[in-house]
Amino acid sequence: MPLCRLLALAQAPRTLGAWVRTSARSLHLYEIAGHARRILVGPDLGFLLAHCNRVALREGEQPVVLETEVLIQWRALQVATATPYLPGLERLRGVFPDLQVTMGGVVVPLPRRTPEEVLARCVAERLPVKGSCLLYSPRH
Repeated sequence: MPLCRLLALAQAPRTLGAWVRTSARSLHLYEIAGHARRILVGPDLGFLLAHCNRVALREGEQPVVLETEVLIQWRALQVATATPYLPGLERLRGVFPDLQVTMGGVVVPLPRRTPEEVLARCVAERLPVKGSCLLYSPRH
């Protein structure tokens, strides 16, 4: 997205975040021409969600600007397991009814819980956790 388009989307006094995964570090951009506009560009979506009111990102090929509360509702934790057989899955599904089983493990939406809570419950249910990562998707 061209910088001039990002500046046009920024609204003072609110801060617009621009999620750029390939960025090496965060960058603060300001424009003072009649009124201040502030854009925070960076690779850490969690940081942008904590410091901005809205965030610009791509959904597929299209750039979109969303309120941070909408993006927070998109968060899910993908838990990779060491085995295709998932012991304790039914008990885990009882705790997290919105859990989705994937080829490599499970995905649990996070709007009302923390990643630590999900991982702790996986360990309690003896689900062999190999790794985890945060996903952002409107489909969860």
